[in-house]
Amino acid sequence: MKEFWNNKVVVITGASSGIGAALLTELSGYPLTIIAMARRADEILLPARSHSHLKLIRIAIDLQDPSSIDDAVSLFPKEILGIDVFFNNAGITAHGRFEDLHMDVFRKTFATNFFGPVQLIQGLLDRIKFAKGRVVTTSTVSALYGVPGRAAYSASKSAMHAAMESMRIELMEEGVRSALVCVPYTKTALRKSGLGADGKILDEEQANRKLKTPEEVARLLMKTALEEQPRLVTMDMSGFFLKWMRNLSPSLLEKILFKKLYRDFH
Repeated sequence: MKEFWNNKVVVITGASSGIGAALLTELSGYPLTIIAMARRADEILLPARSHSHLKLIRIAIDLQDPSSIDDAVSLFPKEILGIDVFFNNAGITAHGRFEDLHMDVFRKTFATNFFGPVQLIQGLLDRIKFAKGRVVTTSTVSALYGVPGRAAYSASKSAMHAAMESMRIELMEEGVRSALVCVPYTKTALRKSGLGADGKILDEEQANRKLKTPEEVARLLMKTALEEQPRLVTMDMSGFFLKWMRNLSPSLLEKILFKKLYRDFH
């Protein structure tokens, strides 16, 4: 792993907190260039134990604003011709029963989880192609099935799966690779900044279960970037279970999901 990262150019979206900040910390020990993108780019700090040859470039971006994405692409350093690894990490969650979800929640969720990232990747695609680079998307097990209470979130992440799979096949001959990493519940502030059914900030506490740490997820994302042909990567039994049960016994899966999330709405 160590030699792979030397002198690479890496882009991280959502780099100011959570998994994105953990990626920045994990990668900062290598002599490489990191373009760290976030709405609050000024809050992105150089990790304490950084390599002396690490180059950190901060770019502010709001994935819900197409003009902000265009500005971010225009601010990308002209001297950097290629992107070796693009960590498509930024995202937002949304909770609520389908019948209660305001359409604005769908729009905002898709803007952050689908339209914004797609526009950004298209804007930087020539650089990704130049380096025969790879796109590693932080996804969720909720993208593998329409999870009850997560319609907007599941749908936006599933749409990203389809787009990245299409891109991977289309650009296969040009050496561009794409991997989707479905992570389980992780100790981040995602629920604090997510959306409720009415469009207001969710501000929920973490799920009451064993959580992965952002550092664990960051290391898996980095490991995935090293692999030659990763496609769909799951991190624990929850992802493995959903991946297989949707084909083997969807009716049983739906009963299990209904029972598991029933308490959220009753």
